[in-house]
Amino acid sequence: MTDFSPAVFGPPALRVGTAEREQAAEALGKHFTAGRLDVDEYDDRVARAYAAKTTADLSVLFTDLPQTAPIRPPTPQTPPRPPRAFVPVALISVLILAVVLAATTHIFPFFIFPLFFFLFVRSRRRGFNPAYRRY
Repeated sequence: MTDFSPAVFGPPALRVGTAEREQAAEALGKHFTAGRLDVDEYDDRVARAYAAKTTADLSVLFTDLPQTAPIRPPTPQTPPRPPRAFVPVALISVLILAVVLAATTHIFPFFIFPLFFFLFVRSRRRGFNPAYRRY
């Protein structure tokens, strides 16, 4: 129920500081609000927690209380991949089609002029920076 565990702070003979004492008192408060401790028991344990000198003194206070499962670090999530740009693939395929049409039929594909205009306007809007991504 609580995220306090005296074992985290090291061996039993290791001295504890004010932060560890306050964490122990907070954990005892959570056990008190859950109904596992009486008022007298809670007062006695909190007083002993603030008077504790070592980790062993704090761990005695939690021997008869349920322990929580160890906290696992969150797994890093990979950022979602940006959607692939459809426009460059379509433009390249239309350009290849125009070259093949011009080479095989000896007719110039006039539909390629709007394609070049679109590419020119698009490159002007980006400022000729190929690293610029709109999304």
